Amino acid sequence: MKIYTQEEEWDGGETAVAFGMFDGVHLGHRKLIETNCREAEKRGLTGMVFTFSNHPLSIITPEQIPLQINTTEEKIADLESCGVSAVLLRPFDREFAGLSAEAFVERIAITLHPRLFVIGFNYTFGAHGCGRAEDMQRLGKKLGIDTCIVDRVQLAGDTVSSSRIRAALAEGEIDLANTMLGRPYRISGVVERGKHLGRTLGFPTANLSFPDGKIIPRYGVYACMARIGKASYPAAVNVGKHPTVPDGKPTIEAFLLDYPGDSLYDEHLTLEFRFFIRPERRFESLDALRAEVLANCDEAAQLLRSQAV
Repeated sequence: MKIYTQEEEWDGGETAVAFGMFDGVHLGHRKLIETNCREAEKRGLTGMVFTFSNHPLSIITPEQIPLQINTTEEKIADLESCGVSAVLLRPFDREFAGLSAEAFVERIAITLHPRLFVIGFNYTFGAHGCGRAEDMQRLGKKLGIDTCIVDRVQLAGDTVSSSRIRAALAEGEIDLANTMLGRPYRISGVVERGKHLGRTLGFPTANLSFPDGKIIPRYGVYACMARIGKASYPAAVNVGKHPTVPDGKPTIEAFLLDYPGDSLYDEHLTLEFRFFIRPERRFESLDALRAEVLANCDEAAQLLRSQAV
C-alpha cells in the first residue's frame, strides 16, 4: 500500500476515491472501502482512500477533539488489511479548512483524476462541514464524476459508528465494541518499568502507558491476547489507577499467563481486548488483592480458551 501526504503527489491514473476519517475502520467503514475497491476493479481505476492525519477539530476547535479509537499507525494497518492500495493521509490545516465544498471537489478532481467518489450517507466536507452527500453527488456530476453513497450499517437496531464504539468502550462493553469494529479493540506500546506491585504479588506484569489521544476502555480487568512479534499469549490485564495501592499515574498492566521468558522491558506489546471481567475496585489488603488476581487469571484463561474453541 502506498501512502501520500499531499494530493499533488499523486502521479498515477484515474481513481475511485473513498472519503472519511475512518477512525476505528469499523464495519461501516469496511462496507464503504469494500464498495470502493469493488467499483475500482470493475471500472479499471485505482482505489484510493482520502483521509486526514489529524482530526479536523484540532484546527477548528481543539478542545472538542474526541479521543480516537485508532492511532494513525493502527489506522494505516487496518486500511491495508482491507485491501486498499493507496492512501492519501493529508494533514488538515487552516488553508484546507477554508475551502468551500465546491473548491474541495475541484481540487480533488484536478489532482487525483477521480472517475468515482465513494462516501458515507453522513459525509460532510468543505468549510464548516457545509457540504453533504447530495452536494458531493451534484458537484461531482458537473465534472463527470460518479458518486456512490453507501448506506449505514446497523447492529442491534442502531447505526455502527465511531462514537457508538467509544461509548461501548467507556462502559466496558468490549464485546459490543469488537463486534462493531469487526476485530478486537487493541492498545500497543513499548513495555515500561512499573511499580513492581505485580511482581510483589507473584504476578509480574508488562506495563504500558496510556497512548496519547487514544480512548481507553473502562477501568477494570480484561481478558486479552498479548502479541509480541509473531507470538501470542493469553493475558489478564488491569487498566486503571490501582486503588488498593494508589501511587503514580494510571497504567495498563498485563500478566501474560503462558509467557516462558522473564523481562519484557522495551519489547513492543499489543493487547487485543476480548472480555471484560470486572470493574476496578479497592481491596482491604494485599492478600485479598492477590487472591482476586489469581481468580481473574483463571477466569481470563477460561474465557480465552472458550473463544478459541
